[in-house]
Amino acid sequence: MLLRSLAVGLLLSSAQAADPPRQWTSSDGKSKFMGNLVEFSDKEVKIRRSTDFNQYRLALDKLSKEDQDYIRGLLREKRRDAGLKEGAYAEKITGQFVKGVSKQGLNYQIWGTPKLDGTQRYPLVIWLHGSGQSGSDNESQLGGAPKIWTNEENQSKQPCFLLAPQCPSAEIGWKNQVADNLLALIADLTDHLPIDSDRLYLTGSSMGGFGTFGIAAKYPQVFAACVPLCGGGDVKNAEILKPIPFWVFHGDKDDMVPVERSRAIVEAVRQAGGERMKYTELAGAGHGITGIVYPRADLHEWLFQQKKQTMSPP
Repeated sequence: MLLRSLAVGLLLSSAQAADPPRQWTSSDGKSKFMGNLVEFSDKEVKIRRSTDFNQYRLALDKLSKEDQDYIRGLLREKRRDAGLKEGAYAEKITGQFVKGVSKQGLNYQIWGTPKLDGTQRYPLVIWLHGSGQSGSDNESQLGGAPKIWTNEENQSKQPCFLLAPQCPSAEIGWKNQVADNLLALIADLTDHLPIDSDRLYLTGSSMGGFGTFGIAAKYPQVFAACVPLCGGGDVKNAEILKPIPFWVFHGDKDDMVPVERSRAIVEAVRQAGGERMKYTELAGAGHGITGIVYPRADLHEWLFQQKKQTMSPP
């Protein structure tokens, strides 16, 4: 839904309006004409007809679904442009991690800086914690890994937002309704903040590593790249996962999650024809590898180069 502050009377000047002229169609499909969009809101539009330059004000619901979707897309982009200063998440973008609870009841913390240019679009890194950080305190999920993405050096090179949700129960894990709730939160964030929806990056360790594989398989067209650490995935999902860029990490001395779990899914995806599956096995490393992996400059360079590819229809 459109934010209340922007819902009424959001009108753009002709200098901001869509150009060149486009064909407009009535809701019943009987009337079509070429014209320039002069003003628009979530309720109505003003269009200058190309044939005689007369201007017509029309209720949005009098236009075709395609035209309505076009206008709603323009409204969404305008809302995102203003997202750092006003709107649903503006007060949470402070340069610090700020707590929140999603509409679906999922605890999270988000990091972003108001110094960003709201008219540009920035990546979102989603961090999935391990089983020991599950719960309801909305604090534990920040232990260890996430803050590396927000330090001054990394932000100067690759500015981004970071989302750290908290799984309510290790027995549930990052699946089923928890996964659905997380995706709903991501969708809402991308609707209200200047986030590049083609550069959503999913990463996690241990239970979060399993969650990275699982959520990517459930929503294969959402993420531009995935970085699971000391986790594993269902080899039956190899065909689904093969188009997605992955960089998988696992320590060969992991005594909590056997390294074979990563080896198996990596091999399955490669056997399925996946050519975008990178794998790094850390010799002598155990289960706690976030402090080894996340500071890697080559990982940051690779990750932020990834952009979601347009999927061809089946």
